[in-house]
Amino acid sequence: MNKKSMQQTIIASMLLIGGGTAHAALSFVATDSATRTEDFNIVGFATLPAGSTVSLGHLDFTGPGSQTVTYTYLGQESGFIDKFYDTLGGTSLLESDPVGTSVSSVVSAVGPLSFKFEGDSGRFAINGGVWDKDTSIGLIGTNMLVGSTTYAYVLGYNDSAGTKHLGDWDDFVIGVSAIPEPETYAMLLIGLGLIGFTLRHQRSL
Repeated sequence: MNKKSMQQTIIASMLLIGGGTAHAALSFVATDSATRTEDFNIVGFATLPAGSTVSLGHLDFTGPGSQTVTYTYLGQESGFIDKFYDTLGGTSLLESDPVGTSVSSVVSAVGPLSFKFEGDSGRFAINGGVWDKDTSIGLIGTNMLVGSTTYAYVLGYNDSAGTKHLGDWDDFVIGVSAIPEPETYAMLLIGLGLIGFTLRHQRSL
């Protein structure tokens, strides 16, 4: 590894340790797009008007290491009784839960996060998997401040508007964030120490 590459690695590692890890650990993969046919108007959010564009897709874990991924219920505007399932952690969020209720699980496998939304009629939208007819998962925002909390990603569920391309994506809204497990921080610090040792060794040659 040359000096420039090492410097870039050190900078990247410092960003990870300094707080960038939570965002770096997650990535929304857009597979489609749609236009809102109704306003997104959940309390606590700026209104996203009919005619605005929404990206549809899935949220992936990209690492590094193991991280605690937290899903927070941010509100809903739905004629159905929708639900959210953290299938990895075996927990759920309901419309009857207070806004701000969270569930978490430790994730280490790279790829789509293991969660799904369910509509009142048993229609599922599985993250990274099959979406039942008329359902979809949309991206509401990234690094989004809602109340006093910033979420790496905010996702909205469309439960059934006749097609996955119609609706407002406010039928069930969640905020998603990731925090490294202690062993991940330890690995990053060890890596930084090794890089620092290598740089000092190169200077002495």
